[in-house]
Amino acid sequence: MPVAAEGQGDSVPARTSVGLAAVGALTVHASFASIQRGYHGIAAGATVDLGYIRSPRVRLLADVSYLRSFPKTELILPENQRYRDDFRDLSGTLSLAFHATAPTARVSPYVATGLGVHVLSSSFGSLAIDRRYNTNNFGLLAAAGARLRTGTGGRRALLIEARRVMSHDVSRTSIHLGLSSLFGELARR
Repeated sequence: MPVAAEGQGDSVPARTSVGLAAVGALTVHASFASIQRGYHGIAAGATVDLGYIRSPRVRLLADVSYLRSFPKTELILPENQRYRDDFRDLSGTLSLAFHATAPTARVSPYVATGLGVHVLSSSFGSLAIDRRYNTNNFGLLAAAGARLRTGTGGRRALLIEARRVMSHDVSRTSIHLGLSSLFGELARR
């Protein structure tokens, strides 16, 4: 490349770096959830850090997770009958994470907010209950957590996060533990 062409690069850094080329982390996580109506459940999922918006401290995240509630008995008064089963929730969420420190720091605390879709399914055998848990709902996400780098290579991290999901009939509070592989700008060089 000619010397003159080298000097013509952008002198102002990009304000946004989002997309597949900007992926910063892939996290797999497991969680325990306390769900409305006294249900509890476990979930597993994955989160992809798709890059930053306006600042490396503001990260765009895409998350997919599968939650299964523990079996629970519900009494339906109009039918005077008890039903016992569980329900499932396959959800996808887009969120923004706001890091208090540089996301490349050894400990990087953050808060996040987002919007998700919840695909629910159940087979209680009661129209009243199955109507509640066989539907698709939108939901809001609020979370706080931290990413803790491990090892000397700077490419692995542990994640701990508390989440609150507000969604019709499946609002919940959960604790997530995860393992992250860091790439690109998030990986230490």
